[in-house]
Amino acid sequence: MNKKLYLFTLISILFFPIALMISNYIVLGIHLLSDYINGTDTPFIAYENYIYVFSIFFVMVLLYVAFLSRIIINISSEISLLSDLIRDIANDQNYPEPVKTQMLKNIEMKHLGESVNILINSLKYNQVKYKESEELRKRYLDQLAHDIKTPLSIIKINLFYLKTGQNTDEAIIEINKNTDTISTLSDRIYHKNYLNSDSIITHRSPINLEETMNQFMEKWKNALYHKKIKYLSNIEPDIIWTLDKVWFERLFDNVLQNVLYHSEANHLTIEGSKEEGKQKLIIMDNGIGFNPMKKLQQSSRKGLNIINEVPKLLNLHISIESNELGTKIILTHTDISNS
Repeated sequence: MNKKLYLFTLISILFFPIALMISNYIVLGIHLLSDYINGTDTPFIAYENYIYVFSIFFVMVLLYVAFLSRIIINISSEISLLSDLIRDIANDQNYPEPVKTQMLKNIEMKHLGESVNILINSLKYNQVKYKESEELRKRYLDQLAHDIKTPLSIIKINLFYLKTGQNTDEAIIEINKNTDTISTLSDRIYHKNYLNSDSIITHRSPINLEETMNQFMEKWKNALYHKKIKYLSNIEPDIIWTLDKVWFERLFDNVLQNVLYHSEANHLTIEGSKEEGKQKLIIMDNGIGFNPMKKLQQSSRKGLNIINEVPKLLNLHISIESNELGTKIILTHTDISNS
């Protein structure tokens, strides 16, 4: 831009003497052409033709001023356009469309327009990430609120056993386990890593699937007994999965909660096996079943949404098969190389 200013300044300084000289030559040329046409040889007297010289000079100055004005108006209008665009960005949450730089005539304004476009795209990206973050934050807190209800339900059932004097030792153990679960879930509400829009951080470690499932089932033993649900566990002893145990427990708790409160089942089977190089955990009940796709579309079905989404964090593939004869949930470990 500075080079252009220096160039226009130099041109303006040189323009006036050159324009005056050109005006003189134009008048001289017209005089000589007139003599040639008329066949005369009239001497050219400069001071007698000054009025014509200055008239032409004045017209040339006007044209030059109009040319400069046009350039300045174009630059000014493009600056106003970009200025209004930046004000719109500052005042409105709905960011405008990027500048069409091909419409800008000045090279410097094109560069400025490209910079404004980079700003718009960056702000749009940040706005999308913010909305994703807020949505993730809302969904995560909703899921935590739902998950806290699970141990509370188990505590309530075990309080019944304490009240009636049945299985009191086991009831106390299960109440303690579930209060610890509520404490863990409550702590995670304030854990910044779990409210991050880019990712939910998991703490992966190897677990023995059989031992882990037995630990989980101990927590649900009295609840299953209370609902008169018989269960059978058959998991191969040497299956090792690498995943976040807390998230895995959340997943399993929501599966069991659906069995207890929605399936109307009286039999539950849990199997763990290796088939064709794949490690699978299969949870089956003989309940009334449901339509997985339809239920997932209902925002109120937080438990089923957790069952569907948490496996992605654990590198597990989930398959849900359900009909009037019961429901089968198959979890397949997809990171066997690290197992």
